[in-house]
Amino acid sequence: MSSAAVTNAQATPPNPALDRHPVAFWFIFWGEFAERCSYYGMRAILPLYLTTILKMPDTTAGPIFYWFKMSCYFLPLVGGYLADRFLGKYWTIVGFSVPYVLGHFILGIPNITALTIALLLLATGSGVTKPNISTLMGLTYDQQRPGQEALRSAAFNWFYFAINIGAVLSTFTMPSLRDKYGYAIAFQFPAWLMVAALLVFASGKRYFAVEKLEHRRTTPEERKQQWQTLRRLFGIFGLMVFFWTGYEQNDSQWVFFARDYVDRSIPGLTNPVAPDQIQFLNPLFVLLTIPFFGWLFKRIDPTVRIFTPTRKIQAGFILGAAGCGVIAAAGYLAGSTEEKVSIAWMVVAYLVISVGEVLLYGTGLELAYAVAPKNMKGFTTACFLLTITLADFINSWLSQLYGGSLTDAPDKRGPLAPGAFFGIAALIVATAAIGFFFVGRRFDAASKKAAAQPAASEA
Repeated sequence: MSSAAVTNAQATPPNPALDRHPVAFWFIFWGEFAERCSYYGMRAILPLYLTTILKMPDTTAGPIFYWFKMSCYFLPLVGGYLADRFLGKYWTIVGFSVPYVLGHFILGIPNITALTIALLLLATGSGVTKPNISTLMGLTYDQQRPGQEALRSAAFNWFYFAINIGAVLSTFTMPSLRDKYGYAIAFQFPAWLMVAALLVFASGKRYFAVEKLEHRRTTPEERKQQWQTLRRLFGIFGLMVFFWTGYEQNDSQWVFFARDYVDRSIPGLTNPVAPDQIQFLNPLFVLLTIPFFGWLFKRIDPTVRIFTPTRKIQAGFILGAAGCGVIAAAGYLAGSTEEKVSIAWMVVAYLVISVGEVLLYGTGLELAYAVAPKNMKGFTTACFLLTITLADFINSWLSQLYGGSLTDAPDKRGPLAPGAFFGIAALIVATAAIGFFFVGRRFDAASKKAAAQPAASEA
């Protein structure tokens, strides 16, 4: 190196701003917080709205609820395609947030027609925008903080943190608002939060990544590489479907179970906890777990040699099966006695399955972005979310077997008691956990081989 080059290098001071999160992160963080608070608040009281206001039996309300969630996680495929090919991520998010807002305001009208229109609008808004927010954040870090993989990883963790801050506040608050003011007023709370989310996000446009839509044809070699990568991910994604099959019951069948079989009284509280309020424990435990794991993994495994992504996902599968097993045990206990079971069973079940969720979802979301080909990141993220769609599709049929309702007429109930119903879910997740042991090892081997190929070609 010449002396002039050394002098110039010494004269150029380091830029500490490059070690901090870009300004765009805060618009995404607070926009995501408000939107998720809106979404989960609405969703928290929806199952009991269907059974109490619209007078549906559990075996009808369950499938409707799952079809709604299924749509929310299927439409990211549309959102990823529109953003990658035509509109860009920012304008896709802003444009489809408008029907999202309208859906919230219509939902409180207590009839089937309004319900149908509202759920269609909500699913479209939520689904189309969902994959593009995290992808836009990843692109922003790639452009504004190139090479800062640890910083980008931290951003994804905080992004997930924002989701659960919104979820814990809304799932705790909405049942209380409903009990005090009724469903019509309660549904206004998430409606106005969605308005706030749209305003916050839209105002950050100048800080986000500069998007360049490319419509060039890919070469045969590029297409081969893309689908090789996706095939590696699809093995993981396919098994994740079965994790979500058990997990996705926690805001529907678990709520119905808590309504009928759980002693929800807590010493010091005048009134019992509402059956749909218990689910606030899920995002609460996620909030507590994310920073703990962030600290733990950074401290004992800074080079990511022990707690690899696939090992984290494997642990998530095991804990997911255990969480479903706890609620199944509570179901069998409730069936063997006329007394209601302690709320402690619900607390333990939510704790275990929430830790499993953190390990599986947070890791899987970043893995989907990091491994995907550059021009297919939105599509790949949507495919990751599609795993929840397929799980909800399975549950739309499985939920009709739930026969634990004590509020519906016997001819409106399914054939399975709570213990057997939740036991099937635990068995499904446990089987997927065993399958992932082999799929994860194969994925790691393929990743190492793919990483070594450029080095071999350069040599």
